[in-house]
Amino acid sequence: MQKIFIPAAAVMATLFGACNNTEKKETAAEEKTYFPVNAYISSELKKIDSLQLPVVRYESANGKTDTLPMTTAECKAMAEAYLDQDITDPALRDKYEESSFADQSIPSINFTYLTKDSSLPLKRVDVVLKPDPERTEKVISVFMDKVYQRGDTLVNEKLFWKAERYYQFIRTHQLPGAEPVLSQTKVVWDGTE
Repeated sequence: MQKIFIPAAAVMATLFGACNNTEKKETAAEEKTYFPVNAYISSELKKIDSLQLPVVRYESANGKTDTLPMTTAECKAMAEAYLDQDITDPALRDKYEESSFADQSIPSINFTYLTKDSSLPLKRVDVVLKPDPERTEKVISVFMDKVYQRGDTLVNEKLFWKAERYYQFIRTHQLPGAEPVLSQTKVVWDGTE
């Protein structure tokens, strides 16, 4: 039986190279830090629940608008559409690209997250922040654009969250060969809206 001798320096170099590559990959993944949209919306929902704010829902479809009181539990359940995909999740983070710019006219800082992956329902996320040099930037609004199939129906959702005031869905449902059906839902917890 012949013994194979591998110099310790070669083993160390191989191990160091493998560890070094792992560190580079982990650093690259850690560098992509996106705005925590889901955490922000969850904190808003907790605030609504803890303060027991009165919540009202406005439903508009076919030229009619209904006004309905809601419980905080119903408000939270309806807001799940904002939370069903998390762009900060490591499994999704690489499927979105971030761009940002500062708008001096408002003033605001705008973050946009876009995907080219057609299999993902969440196509776009826009977060608008108000800069504050003394404290953390304050969220002004969040916008999401979703497109997906539900059975044979194409659904397009425009979701808008106005910080500390309301959230709103504009949905279009379209069956093959039919005209799209538009509906709008606005859930308000700020009495000034």
